[in-house]
Amino acid sequence: MFASYVILSDKLINHHQISEGFVLMYSHIAIVVSILLSTVSLLYLQIKNVNKSFLFFLIIGSLGLYYFSLTINQIYNKNTCKFAIRDFLTLITIFSLGAVYLWLVISSELGIAICLLIWNLVFFLDFLMKSKNSLK
Repeated sequence: MFASYVILSDKLINHHQISEGFVLMYSHIAIVVSILLSTVSLLYLQIKNVNKSFLFFLIIGSLGLYYFSLTINQIYNKNTCKFAIRDFLTLITIFSLGAVYLWLVISSELGIAICLLIWNLVFFLDFLMKSKNSLK
């Protein structure tokens, strides 16, 4: 998650623009909240009698908020790094496939951990390819 943050918030953003930065500032509040929710969801994994549906929606909500907050900052990107409709559709597809896979493995702690690892890795690789293609 941190690597995705670095790519989207450091590499792609135009740091020399004149802007009030309200979206950037308030999206960071949502990023902090989503990281806290992700931490809580991982702590709930240790509880044996936790409601799996609640855990599923908590993970989905926290990751959805995190990546939404990161991608909404694209309005500050360099002109060559702006997201196209295809990029948003790719992110929605990655999120949807990850949610389906998470639902399939929600009863296994190891399955959830592997799902979160793969899911965040795929997001990172997508952002990395976007940054490599945009910054050529």
